Amino acid sequence: MRGRILFNGNGGSELVSRAAPYVRPAVAGRSAKVMMVTAAWGPGEYNEAPVRSALYAAGVAPDVQAGHDRNVFNLCAWHTWTEFLQRRPDVAAVYREIESVTEALRSMYLEKTAFHADLIRRAARAGRERLAGFSIGRVRSRDFVRPESVQRGSELFERALGRELVASIDALVENDARMLEAFSDAELQLLARTGLRLDPEWREVRARLEERILSADALLFFGGSPTKLLAPFRFFDLAPALLESLRRGATFVASSAGALVLCERMIVYDAHASDPLTRDFQLLDRGLGLVGGIQILPHCMDRIQTDDGDNLAYLARRFSQRICAGLNEESYLLIELEGPTATSVGERDGVYVFGEDGVKTCYRSGERISLEG
Repeated sequence: MRGRILFNGNGGSELVSRAAPYVRPAVAGRSAKVMMVTAAWGPGEYNEAPVRSALYAAGVAPDVQAGHDRNVFNLCAWHTWTEFLQRRPDVAAVYREIESVTEALRSMYLEKTAFHADLIRRAARAGRERLAGFSIGRVRSRDFVRPESVQRGSELFERALGRELVASIDALVENDARMLEAFSDAELQLLARTGLRLDPEWREVRARLEERILSADALLFFGGSPTKLLAPFRFFDLAPALLESLRRGATFVASSAGALVLCERMIVYDAHASDPLTRDFQLLDRGLGLVGGIQILPHCMDRIQTDDGDNLAYLARRFSQRICAGLNEESYLLIELEGPTATSVGERDGVYVFGEDGVKTCYRSGERISLEG
């Protein structure tokens, strides 16, 4: 696979200019074709004029024919999706029913997530109060069984506490897996009850979206609402077209919600909890799975207590099958899929990787990040 993905944490007004060197200015003697993916903006999807101007300023030449620029264009995914459902009330009714079930399931699983996360917070607090130098990062399963028959009270407490912490984190991981399985089951019901895969109108719309995706040399996925961005891609099954685009050598630039959607899992931060001490990370949904083995956490310094080793160890252990990489506004992580390789390329900020030991490692521009964990 020859393509590459440039991830960013929460792109500001300079995102396009920062990403310009990775958006090829010319391909085989012609200007690059750049597709904007602004579906995360929902009804404001077409408010793209600033992005278009920034692309022109970055050197992407327009090719205007019949009033439309064929070099800089919008996928129009959100409007295409909502308009399809408006035309097809039969499909929309089933979709809304399945969506309501999914939301109810999410609430149930998130309640269990909050319960286990609170247990972990309280156990960590008890450990810090009673044990010198205690941290979640020091807890190891192999420490729980030792041959000594006589143990001091602190040792008994530490091992018992460690067992409970591991059990709570394991329960969270299992809860996450069950939630995603439930979502998959619900999605299959939508297909079974509507016959979308063989629906002529659905197939025609999907083919049109695929053609637009495959015609682009670079695709820019912007932030906003992760659910609004994911919905049309999931509904029209566009992940295969995106993979084919990467196979052909396209460059993706993905920021904030755009970065989340390309991963296997979409992890968001609950910034609205009334008690700041109970605000936590939530598994929102499955992503499109274009990048495996790495979990992007946007808005890193805004939403992650990166100086709290217990918090970092908790994150890394909960999502232990993936490298947890935190990105800020000036953080850029380049994934070259032929390899693959991962390199920090932000000149003003680095990429922050969180280990299961609670240690935060900052990778500065030019430094490679191992994808083997």
